[in-house]
Amino acid sequence: MRPFPSPLEHLTAFVIVFAAGVISTASFIGYMERVRRNAVRDYYKRANAERSLSAVQMEQRSIEK
Repeated sequence: MRPFPSPLEHLTAFVIVFAAGVISTASFIGYMERVRRNAVRDYYKRANAERSLSAVQMEQRSIEK
């Protein structure tokens, strides 16, 4: 091994680390988007379920009267 690495070796190492950073950032952004979409979808599912549940309870109360 030479005592001083060549500039091309430094450039290669930089490119590898930079590419890994880009890939990990893109993966993280994609993951966060998926989590956000799932959270919004679950919120609306829960809201609709609560609305339909309250409608059923109101119908049962009106039948009992």
